Amino acid sequence: MAPRFKKVMVIDDNEFDCYITAKLIGNTNLATEVLEFNSAELALQYLVENQNDLHMLPELIFLDIYMPLMDGFDFINMFRLLPEAVVNHCELCIVSTTVDDYYIHKAKIDESIRLFTSKPITVEFLQSLTEN
Repeated sequence: MAPRFKKVMVIDDNEFDCYITAKLIGNTNLATEVLEFNSAELALQYLVENQNDLHMLPELIFLDIYMPLMDGFDFINMFRLLPEAVVNHCELCIVSTTVDDYYIHKAKIDESIRLFTSKPITVEFLQSLTEN
């Protein structure tokens, strides 16, 4: 079976979580390529630099909420300022260890966020994405 996505981006300041998520994506054949970023700033910079070439952009972004300097919600606010073609090309999935109802609610009511899941990401969750 061919991968569901060509490119998937993982944004997580925890290098171990980023690595594990990327490995699981590869093992479940969810994507052909995984772009790993340990900071939201660098990930946003990548999107800005490649905004005119949709082939370089991920179709799905796994985004951690809690990160230093620019957290997940700050990233989303900046992401929304990108051209409409970029925003429409990239789906957002919040990945977090949060148990704070406020942040869970905030993520679930935000129309630009397609999915929300808790860490660690499971094989079952990734397989469910290949079926949708």
